Amino acid sequence: MSKKIAVVGAGISGLSTAYMLLQAGHTVTVFAKAFSPNITSNKAAAFWFPYHVRNDIRAVEWCRKSYAFFKEKSNDTATGIRMIDIVKACKHGVADETNWVDYMPPTTLTTLQDHELPNGYDKGYKALVPLIETQLFLPWLMERLREQGAALVEKEISSLHTLQETFDIVVNCSALGARTLCNDDTVIPVRGQVALLEPGYPDYIFIDNQTPSYIVPRKDATIVGGTYEEGVDDAVVDENDLQQILSKAYAILPALKNRKIIGSWAGLRPYRKEVRLERDGNIIHNYGHGGSGFTLSFGCAEAVAALIPH
Repeated sequence: MSKKIAVVGAGISGLSTAYMLLQAGHTVTVFAKAFSPNITSNKAAAFWFPYHVRNDIRAVEWCRKSYAFFKEKSNDTATGIRMIDIVKACKHGVADETNWVDYMPPTTLTTLQDHELPNGYDKGYKALVPLIETQLFLPWLMERLREQGAALVEKEISSLHTLQETFDIVVNCSALGARTLCNDDTVIPVRGQVALLEPGYPDYIFIDNQTPSYIVPRKDATIVGGTYEEGVDDAVVDENDLQQILSKAYAILPALKNRKIIGSWAGLRPYRKEVRLERDGNIIHNYGHGGSGFTLSFGCAEAVAALIPH
C-alpha cells in the first residue's frame, strides 16, 4: 500500500532513500535546508570503499547493494559514474585491517606484485570500484526524483514530529542535523580536507587509510586527501594541513608535482560509531554514515524501504 512519506535531508543518504521509496511505489517529499550543489555530499571524493564501517556486520550487505546499483548505472554516462581500479596499499610495520576484504566484491580483488606497488609501500591490493562524479550524479539523481513525482522542498525542519501530522512516515536522513533533531550527541562532525589538482592523472584511485592518504582522478579535478579530524565542526581549509596532504601524495606519486593546484575544500563527515538505521513508530532513522555515505547509500535506502509495511 502506497504511503505518503517525508524524507528529511538531501545528501546522498536522503536522495538515495527517496529514490528507493519511489521505486517501491510511495509518494515522496524531500525536505532540506539546502540541495546540491550546496551540500557536503557534493564535496565527497565519492568512490566506493568501506570506510570506518567495518565494525558493523550489517554494512556488508549495504555496501554490496550500493556497489551493484552504481555498477549498473555506470552504463549510462549521464550519471557520472564509472568503474575504475582502486589500489589500497599498506606500509611495513603498520597494522593492516584485513576485515575490509569481507566487504569487497570478491571477483574483482587481487593482490599486487612487488613491482606494482606505489613508492614506499610493502603490500597492496587492487579492485574495480565505482567512482561517482558528484557534480554530475547528484543533479542526475534529483532529476530522476522529479520525473517520478517527488517534491523537493528547500526548508529547514526543526522537528520530525510536526511532519507526522501530514505524512504517514518520516525518514530522518539529516546527517549531522540529527544532533539537534534527535538530541543524538553520538553523531559527531569529522572534518576532511583535500587539495584539488588539475585533472588527467593518475588513471586509478589510490588509498592508504592508515595515513590517511587518497588520490582520486575525477573529471573536474584530481582530489588529493586527506584528513580525519574528529569533533572539528569548522569546514575550512588549513594551509599547513594542505601542504602535508600534498607532500604525502607527492611521495607516493611523484608525477603529481607536475600537476597544477586548482583549489581546495573542506567538508564535515557525519560520523557515528554505528549507523542508526531503525524504525521508531512512524519515524525511520537513517544517519551516521561518516565517510561511507555513497558506499552505503542505496543499500541503506533499500533497508529503509523494507521497514515500511505494505
